[in-house]
Amino acid sequence: MDEDVDPVGPAGEAACWLGLLCPECGAMPEGDGARDPSVPCWRCGFVRAQSTEDGERPGDP
Repeated sequence: MDEDVDPVGPAGEAACWLGLLCPECGAMPEGDGARDPSVPCWRCGFVRAQSTEDGERPGDP
């Protein structure tokens, strides 16, 4: 066993970017939209800042 490898630690890179994906079309935000949720998605135009914490948009059934 390799002593430099932690067998209980996470493997690979953390997927911390998953929360940045557009909830409507799944596109990865580009440019200013990557860090600013008020910038519309480049693909579908959805604005992430309109979403609530549970992922629902105001007015959704």
